[in-house]
Amino acid sequence: MMTQRETALEILYKSIKEESYSNLLMRKELEKLPQIQRAFVTNLVNGILRKYEFLSYQFQDEIRADTSLRIRIILCMALYERFYLKEKDYVVNNEYVELGRNRHEKAFINALLHKIKNPKEAEEPWIRNNLPEWIYRLLSSQYDEETLNSIFRIYQKIPSVCYRINRNRCRMEDLEGLNIAAVDDDIFTAEENLLTTKEYKQGDFYIQDFNSASLYRHLDLQEDHTLLDVCSAPGSKLFNCLDILKPENCYANDLHENRVKLIQKMAEKLGYNGIHYLNEDGRKLKDVIDFKFDRIMLDAPCSGLGVIGRKPDLKFHVRPESLDELEKLQLELLNGIKELVKTEGIILYSTCTLNRKENDRLVRKFLKEEERYELLEEDTIINDQGDAFYYAKIKRVKE
Repeated sequence: MMTQRETALEILYKSIKEESYSNLLMRKELEKLPQIQRAFVTNLVNGILRKYEFLSYQFQDEIRADTSLRIRIILCMALYERFYLKEKDYVVNNEYVELGRNRHEKAFINALLHKIKNPKEAEEPWIRNNLPEWIYRLLSSQYDEETLNSIFRIYQKIPSVCYRINRNRCRMEDLEGLNIAAVDDDIFTAEENLLTTKEYKQGDFYIQDFNSASLYRHLDLQEDHTLLDVCSAPGSKLFNCLDILKPENCYANDLHENRVKLIQKMAEKLGYNGIHYLNEDGRKLKDVIDFKFDRIMLDAPCSGLGVIGRKPDLKFHVRPESLDELEKLQLELLNGIKELVKTEGIILYSTCTLNRKENDRLVRKFLKEEERYELLEEDTIINDQGDAFYYAKIKRVKE
């Protein structure tokens, strides 16, 4: 069995090098450890992903360009324990020298850990804010200083796990025995993990970010409306709408069959029977649907720059060259569904990114080419309560 630090190293290496998602890796690897050891590994992995740029800066002048990623991660882990967890020096040195695979690596790690005792401050703002330089420069070119500071603050904040009540099953007062803290009428938090409780297993609530759970309110839903959710997985935004809509009036689509099955499984657990499921490319839905909807939700694939606080490994997955491809896909999705909206109907376009080329600028591009639609409302949500995201409420005004 691997030790806690070996497990953390394995997760970090795969997350950074192979661009695997750390939350999925942790779910798999933590099962191999005793319960008492899991919190330490989770803290170590998430802490290093958040502080990776600053930690790497501490030894960047002491290593060669060809120093392996594995060694870099080991050094980051050791320094994180030293600087942030306040672990004793002899423990840090002993534990991390042992992670070297040969005598040369062990000596190299030992020498650097004896040399680097205290953190040095960086002049570069992207290092101070623990971001790749290109992400920092992108956001700095699009937002004012006050907004930037808010963004960087939520990037470094460990977000609370929020749960959203299933109003078709229960009320907040029915859950008082779980020692929950209500955030508003729909959302609550809890100090303990609630995923093993009978209330969760029987579908009384589901996990959802606080800000994400507010999105459906901009749809102006009425009970008899029809709704298409274009990129529906994991389905929580659709489930919000089912407080008001009839399931048989709702269509959930996703490109990936396994994700459609996940939506269906969760819907059944929550008691939402009658939803229509589609497994189609959202850009081609007009070719398989021959009627129009009152409302369409398009939570578009995006660069995810609004959820780095919750998923810090995204810093290593997204690439600057992918942004143009995403913008092209988002516009194609909008154009692919524009004929499926009734006159006076609404498209609610949203992303969980802060890149304005995927947000307000993309919507402007769509509206410039499509005179039958007008923008009713838009906003970029940046606050300490949850993930950052953008939405635009677009109305079809002409046939």
